[in-house]
Amino acid sequence: MQLEWLIAALGLFGVIAIIGFLVAFIVIGLLLGVALGPVHGENRNLGSTFGTAFLIALTYLVMLIPIIGIFLFCIVIILQWYFIKSRHEVGWGGAIVAWVITIILIAIVIIIIAMVALGGILALLGGLPF
Repeated sequence: MQLEWLIAALGLFGVIAIIGFLVAFIVIGLLLGVALGPVHGENRNLGSTFGTAFLIALTYLVMLIPIIGIFLFCIVIILQWYFIKSRHEVGWGGAIVAWVITIILIAIVIIIIAMVALGGILALLGGLPF
């Protein structure tokens, strides 16, 4: 049958989506509490930030929908700001600042993880030949 590869590809896509959702949920949940500090956000405990992170991670899943996900990008971001604003009692400006700080912190974490992973790989391979 010719559809085995399609079923396997859809299964792989689903697994990648689930793993991405879980990683986004955990990382956003941990870093959102830190990002809410400078904007004096309320409810910065882990339970509240993980609740907001769950909603934000769900909005990222919407962007995976083929074709219409790209068009929903701006709506998804505004919805994320609304979740931060309403759940942590900050204004729109505070929600946007907290969201930007969270994105910057996520980028820093990704860079550090990449450097550690690359450093470990280079140590195993004997380093660069310069």
